[in-house]
Amino acid sequence: MQNLNQIRARHVMELVKAHPDGTFGGVNGGEVVKKIPPRIMNNGLLAALAYSLDEKNKGWKNVFDGIAQHLSSKEIMVVDRSVYDTRGLLSYLVKQNTSSIKLREATAETMAWLDFARRLIVNKNGEEDGE
Repeated sequence: MQNLNQIRARHVMELVKAHPDGTFGGVNGGEVVKKIPPRIMNNGLLAALAYSLDEKNKGWKNVFDGIAQHLSSKEIMVVDRSVYDTRGLLSYLVKQNTSSIKLREATAETMAWLDFARRLIVNKNGEEDGE
């Protein structure tokens, strides 16, 4: 059985493998992964999800699609298994019967996933896009 960190890292690596062209936006390939955590801390997960749905923010949407798949995975199950993309995650989290506790849980797990993403996503220059 894998621990949560192994599961998070595996899901990030699966997202990277699904986007070999580095379609994570920003000038440096993975740049968007650095911008998402402050956006969530300042404006909240719902606002960051809504921002990512703008067509010009494709890199953001690709990252949030990966987050949605992570949150709905059988190992994590923070949200319903039917959630598979950004729009579905936003819809799930704003439903009338979704509690604020569930939103906090989704936010915390998203931030933990992003911590791995910042370290594992490599920018177009072949360098880690972390600190």
